[in-house]
Amino acid sequence: MAKILLVDDEPRIARVVRDMVEGADWQFAYADNGADALGAVAREAPDLIIMDVMMPKMDGFTACRELRTRGVTVPVIFLSAKGDIVDKGVGFAAGGDDYMVKPFDPRELMMHIEAHLRRAAMRPTAAMPSTGTITVGRLSLDMAQHRATLGGEHVPLTPKEFKILATLAASPGTVLSREQLVEAAWGPEFVGETSSITVFIKKLRAKIEDDPTEPRIIETVWGIGYRLDPEACGYAPSPAPAFLASNWRLFRKKRRFVTPFRSKQAILPTL
Repeated sequence: MAKILLVDDEPRIARVVRDMVEGADWQFAYADNGADALGAVAREAPDLIIMDVMMPKMDGFTACRELRTRGVTVPVIFLSAKGDIVDKGVGFAAGGDDYMVKPFDPRELMMHIEAHLRRAAMRPTAAMPSTGTITVGRLSLDMAQHRATLGGEHVPLTPKEFKILATLAASPGTVLSREQLVEAAWGPEFVGETSSITVFIKKLRAKIEDDPTEPRIIETVWGIGYRLDPEACGYAPSPAPAFLASNWRLFRKKRRFVTPFRSKQAILPTL
């Protein structure tokens, strides 16, 4: 049986969420501020956390950031009256997995909870980590360690930022839709808005672009999605072997002496 932890200082919200959670036959746990949430997580071991943002003692963003620092990886859904894209960006950067704006429809919150719980149950265990390294020019991504470097220097990324960048780097030069990037970061059952990807792309550009206002590594393809430009990463195709280039020049030189009347019977030089 799943356990849901609600962190919110509004009694009305607490009653609504409690009724919804218990009606779904899940266990319900509660804390009314971010500071107490830290202890509640250690004590209750929830499968999912619903977190308000503006609370006494410690706000939700700070609490989530602290939980991630402590190694807590359960899904966190933010509930907030602040629906600006900047606020959403702060929430995702703090380690949040989802962001819903108050007032909300309890039925929609239920769908988000169910989707996150299903996806959490499908996650591979730590015994089967992804391996290998993706390298595109100066950009290198160690899949086992979730470590990114650019030009040999470490680039600190959140788990979702890493997944999005790795998805782009695995297909350099290929345009990927927002839906494809959402599936890579959140899984195929994500029920939120694909506009969340815009926030993560902005964060990534701030970390890997020389000038985030004029991005070259992660390009926007309007109306479709994004692509990673291998040339901007310093990738260059291997030049043709010298012997092949010289033989081609020889072929071009000899080809000029073949007359039009004999071109069909001409024997081309052997490369």
